This record gives sequence, C-alpha cells and structure tokens, in this order.
Amino acid sequence: MTELIDVLPGIELPVGAVSEELSKMWGGNKENALSEFRASQMNLVLHFGRTVSSESAKARFEVAVRFAQRYPSRIIVLCPFSKDNQPMQAKLFSQCFIGDSHREMCCCEALILGFSSEDNGFLFNQVSVWLESDLPIYHWFSEVRAERVVKYFDHLLKRVHRILFDSNIESYPIRDLPWPNSQKVVDLARARLLPIRQAIGQYLSGIPFELLRKELCVINVHFVPKRKGDAFHLMQWLEYGLKSIEDTSIDSKLIELKPNSNKSLCFEIQYGHGQFIHWTQFEDSSISHLTQNLGGIEKKLSIQIKPLLPEQELSEAFYF
Repeated sequence: MTELIDVLPGIELPVGAVSEELSKMWGGNKENALSEFRASQMNLVLHFGRTVSSESAKARFEVAVRFAQRYPSRIIVLCPFSKDNQPMQAKLFSQCFIGDSHREMCCCEALILGFSSEDNGFLFNQVSVWLESDLPIYHWFSEVRAERVVKYFDHLLKRVHRILFDSNIESYPIRDLPWPNSQKVVDLARARLLPIRQAIGQYLSGIPFELLRKELCVINVHFVPKRKGDAFHLMQWLEYGLKSIEDTSIDSKLIELKPNSNKSLCFEIQYGHGQFIHWTQFEDSSISHLTQNLGGIEKKLSIQIKPLLPEQELSEAFYF
C-alpha cells in the first residue's frame, strides 16, 4: 500500500540526518548561500490522519507551501503509516520563489516524517528537534481521530499558538473535544465564510436593526454535506446577529440539501405576517441571490462573492 509520505515531494533521508542536511542546504558558501532569503516567521505542523487520501494529502501540502510563500514558515508534515511497527522515515523538501517584482526571493522548507501511530513519545521528541524553537507553532489537524488528538494534549500540543481543523472534512465534531484551551482552536470553515459574512452583512446593515429583529420566528440554514462546517458557522453568525440571548422562541435548524440539488449553501429567515429573507449560493457559481420583503415590497439582489483561496483561508484562521 502506498504511504502518504511516498506521495509527497522531497528527498529521502535518514531521520537523524535531516537537521544537518538542512543546515548545509541553507548555508552553502558565501557566494551562493540562500540563508538571507529564508527568514521563517512560524512553524506550521500539518498533521495527517490515516484516512487521508493521497490526493488530499498532496493538495493540502501544496496549500501549506503556497501559504509559506507569503508567510515564511518551517513546515513539518506528519504522515502516519497505514500499519503499525514501521520505523520512522523522513523526507526533506525545499523550494525558492521569485516575487512579483522579480527582485525578491523567498525560500521555504518542509520536513516530512513518516511514523507509526503508537510512537507518541518518539513523535513528540522528533517534532521538538525539528521545530524552530524560538518561533510560534501552528498545528493543522487533517482527519486525525479524536482519541489520538486527545492523547496529544499533554505533549505535542502543549506549546502551540493555534490549533486548526476543517469541520467540512472531519468525520466528528472536533470542536467539541475537551480542549485545555479552546481559545486556541480555530475552524477553517469559519475562516472560509469571511467573504459571505462581509457581503451579506454589508447588505443587511442597510436595513434598520429593529426591522431585522421584529417578529423573528425561524432561522434555517440548508447545506450540501461537503459544506456542513460552513453551515454550522453561518448559523452561529446569523443567530449571534439576530437573536437575543434570552429569546428561546426562535426555531433554528440545520437542514441537509437533497443530493440532486444545484444549491450549495442557503439560509431562510422567517418573520411574522409572511415576511422573510432568503439567500442562496449555487454550486460552481460566484453569484448568490438574496430576496427579502421586510419593507412590504419584495426585493431581489444578485451578489457576487469571491471565495478565498485555500492559502488565504489559512492566513485568516491563523492571524485573525
């Protein structure tokens, strides 16, 4: 069976030789040393689970590399083997990028580790050796089982600055784990919603707040399965903006769309006397549609919402 470490780029090295090879690579001689172009700002740990597909692993690795072009990072990729009791393996990946002005260059590195899942202590020790010790650590979980994440609380995650996951792809509500400090835990799905929140929020800000709250009855969010995380955070945002804490009479539901629907994400807000706000985003389209009749006259609006690039979602989640 092909292991995740096998599908990622890089040169194979003994685990113990990676740090030395890295030092030689950036050092070189005075004429061709690249160290001046390598000024890392952070450690980014991309941590895969066993169920991640080869295609998904490559795609997320490429997102991390593109992120590092803008925010220079030491990337550490953790790839569990499909079977236990295998010795650790390592790869070293490096790449330099020419900036838009063609006078700037940025270099990044990725240290890739193949490990057996039971190697908790060895995994922590090896990651500690590879980290840039004076820089903040950002840990990105990707389909790691809940029981494994919890086991990492006391060592691998002890010093992290922020913990990231994507609830669109996780098979369980990772946000509900007993995190020691939940303030550090961030969902990529929430970051992904930024353009939607901005566009809809800008429109709704033109409606008197009293009108948005008066006789509010129902908030429903409809979603396709691959956007379940987006739907959760869209509902949270709508409830936070429209509901008062003491109001328990408003009915809120997350509703999965039918498989043959051409819609991707929608919400409907219902008021007394037949008033409503409806918003719909369709599959493979940047144009969404909003309809409302709060003023007694039905109004329709097409809203173009440009999604964030995956690397922009990372920066939004990490820094904002």
